Amino acid sequence: MLLVSVQVWGALWGGLSLGCIIGGLAVARRRLGRSPLRTLFLANIAMWSICVVFTLQALIVLLAVGMLVSLCLIPVVEAAEQTILQQTIPPERQGRVFGFAQSVEQAASPVTALMIGPIAQFFFIPFMTTGAGVDLIGDWFGTGADRGLALLFRLAGLIGLVVTLLALRDASL
Repeated sequence: MLLVSVQVWGALWGGLSLGCIIGGLAVARRRLGRSPLRTLFLANIAMWSICVVFTLQALIVLLAVGMLVSLCLIPVVEAAEQTILQQTIPPERQGRVFGFAQSVEQAASPVTALMIGPIAQFFFIPFMTTGAGVDLIGDWFGTGADRGLALLFRLAGLIGLVVTLLALRDASL
């Protein structure tokens, strides 16, 4: 099912990319607060919540609003992460640690894509097209390949949200 045409996607992403600029300006103006770690957790809670909510219906408006907020939060997350690393890593080791951290981030993307692709294709999509998911939750969640992917996003968002909330309860914050 197509939500919008290719031209609308292009215009939408062109406009939504301003979210990174807006987020960067917000960080520059307001800073990260007293605790960059707490700010990082709160931004992650917002992003995981978006992951859960934007899949409620196959609506371009939900996706656009969710993406705009997420893109606004990316500079906050990146600034908080860099601030935390710079405050905790001794200056003489920062280059090696930052290089290693960037290598791990870059390596994680294709690995997770290779892992999640088959999970989506062989479990979630069939579950919501011809599997038990159609009978279990299909009436209120919808059916089809797109709803299988939506279910995957929702479950990933819920897991991420729970893990982040548990980490936020740590007394060291």
